[in-house]
Amino acid sequence: MTEAGDAADWCPDGWQRGTFPHRDHSHAFYVIDRSRPGLALPSVMLMHEFPGITTDLVQLANTLAQDFRVVVPSIFGRDGARKPVEALKQICVRREVQALARNGVSAAVGWLRDFADEHVARRRDEPYGVIGMCFSGNFALALAVDPRVAAAVVAQPSIPIWPCALGLSQENRNKLQSRTDLRVQGYRFRRDWISPAAKLRAAERLLGLDKMQTFPLSEPNERQHSTLTGDSRNETALRGLRSFLAERLAARPDNGQQLDGDLVE
Repeated sequence: MTEAGDAADWCPDGWQRGTFPHRDHSHAFYVIDRSRPGLALPSVMLMHEFPGITTDLVQLANTLAQDFRVVVPSIFGRDGARKPVEALKQICVRREVQALARNGVSAAVGWLRDFADEHVARRRDEPYGVIGMCFSGNFALALAVDPRVAAAVVAQPSIPIWPCALGLSQENRNKLQSRTDLRVQGYRFRRDWISPAAKLRAAERLLGLDKMQTFPLSEPNERQHSTLTGDSRNETALRGLRSFLAERLAARPDNGQQLDGDLVE
């Protein structure tokens, strides 16, 4: 069994690391939980960009952890290092290329749904949020078929390559359209050639403007790509994201359950 993110000695300070086995792969994941006694923070799943979990992603996760219990699955790449060639090899081995080059559904969506049920929702009925960025941007929509997802954020979606493709099956589309309690936000820089404007417009058409808001950004540079991480992050978008999640997700009384016993610090 191979492990995505295989870097057993890597774990940022204040994070906990776990392993999620799924079929012939095992995926590392991380949890940042700063809940106070008697009050559990609502959960948010943060999905990383290409080429993997980097220091930029760590900074975003730590910012979100001020308000939320943040869960970060390792989808591809080597955690803590920028190794794009290694990430591409993993994507090819998992036969993602054909699906992502057209309008197919990513193979990652299946295990991410199972993972979210076990480690984000923790098999409870409480609402949670999902954030996808770049390569994982449209994963947020695919995961939002779960009725427990109250808030989804689609940031600079780039895959599938077809400009208006969302990587959703017809069943996914039908479920998303039938959800009346879902709210979605989309972010991209106005002249980002990696993330075509047609993708967020296609999501708006699918969901309707009553469910989805899109925010085209210009600062610090409208030609940039990453809206929430790194030097190009837009601080207004980040504040809006945190407010959106806080509005949609509510902190809840702690019932004393501890279901992440397999995590290690």
